[in-house]
Amino acid sequence: MSEWDATRADLGTRRDAARAMGGPDKLERHHGRGKLDARARIARLLDSGTFTEIGTLVGQVPADGVVTGHGLIDGRPVMVGAEDFTVLGGSIGAGSSAKRYRIAELAGQERVPLVMLLEGAGHRPPLPDEAKSGRAPIDLQQQARLSGRVPVVTAVMGSSAGHGALIAPLSDFSVMTAQVGQCADDGRPEIGLDLEEGSAIDQPAHDMTHVVDLGVVA
Repeated sequence: MSEWDATRADLGTRRDAARAMGGPDKLERHHGRGKLDARARIARLLDSGTFTEIGTLVGQVPADGVVTGHGLIDGRPVMVGAEDFTVLGGSIGAGSSAKRYRIAELAGQERVPLVMLLEGAGHRPPLPDEAKSGRAPIDLQQQARLSGRVPVVTAVMGSSAGHGALIAPLSDFSVMTAQVGQCADDGRPEIGLDLEEGSAIDQPAHDMTHVVDLGVVA
């Protein structure tokens, strides 16, 4: 095997690990709650076969807990990000912060909508050998710059806490899943964010008029 063959094989192994998300047990538990995983949500949202991922190999854990990229909706280009709850509760590290900034930056540069699918625990402490601070300026600043330039759409698809939850009020249009959608300003257990077993939400999203095929009420 040549050096290039070994490199390609290593990249393939790392991509497979990233696309496996939190692993079979966590995916099964997530699906058992009646939820789609982050990659399935993106696949359901976008036109078939149009998703191109950005930052697959970023971070020490699969995709650093957020799947980002671009694709088409009804033939129109969009940037999209989905927090992966099966990887450290969809929490935000240095790598995922940079990815979130990048897709917001590209949305502004290309003048295309930005769609964020939220279900995560907000910022996490640095992992071993991880940068002690994230990117500056942060993705929220870049998203705020999109106001009046391109549409920003957020779907809160479960418990969303801290930094991640702040995306919703900055968006032009936000929707929330009935019964399970929740935003909170921090990631304490009492907000209803239980990474292992799940917990009741005291004030769930109310059913509204139109149900989107992502399990989102609008």
